[in-house]
Amino acid sequence: MMSPRDRSSGIASLLVKDVRPPWDGQEDAQLERLLSDRTRALSKGALLVMESEASPARYLVRSGWLAVAKSLPDGERQIVEFILPGESYDPTAADGQTSFVELEALCDSNVAVIDTTTWSRLMKDLPDLRRCESQLAKAAWARQAERMLRLGKSDAETRVAYALIELCMRMTAIGATEDGAFHVPLSQQQLGEFTGLSSVHVCRTLRRLNRQGLITTEDHMDINIHDLYALADLAEVDLTMLRRDIIPGAAA
Repeated sequence: MMSPRDRSSGIASLLVKDVRPPWDGQEDAQLERLLSDRTRALSKGALLVMESEASPARYLVRSGWLAVAKSLPDGERQIVEFILPGESYDPTAADGQTSFVELEALCDSNVAVIDTTTWSRLMKDLPDLRRCESQLAKAAWARQAERMLRLGKSDAETRVAYALIELCMRMTAIGATEDGAFHVPLSQQQLGEFTGLSSVHVCRTLRRLNRQGLITTEDHMDINIHDLYALADLAEVDLTMLRRDIIPGAAA
């Protein structure tokens, strides 16, 4: 039987590998200059764009986190995606003009705003960018499928366990974890909006995971995963397959 120490050390072999983000805006001097000219500094809580607002643009996160969210008329909100450094997002609806979601800065962030015409030209002129964006899009679709499955079919522990594993894998891919420890700029309410749970449910679930020795959480929110395998059992995922599916370049 694998000891807790062995389980903890397994994090390194499954998560901490040199998977360079497929695109970080540094490879092409032309693109770097363009991004610098179009980068906006956002404070925590700032709304970059709102639902139904004009937004024929793509947003590329240079630092910080963005939440992509939808809201009901009564104010209930679902976070459908997080956009991390090196990732981009196009919220433009089928009309080609308005946003179908809202984008919120979850912490102080720097975001490049690139109009669709300029972005289309870049995708045509820079094949490496085109390839990397294709990889990122496929990873996003895979993540969303995993989340939708658990939102529709799983209990609170499974949803939260999956969310923690996904975020740890994504943070590891950009060099933002150390031996399973990482920080996410989220409140328990925001984690609930991501997992389809109330903040009370999230709080109780995190406490259970802490008591079971799977994780520890501090402040808002420093997370340390101690037993990745047990957490994966709760999340009902195969770690190797999940990493291959949701992290660009992980299978290389």
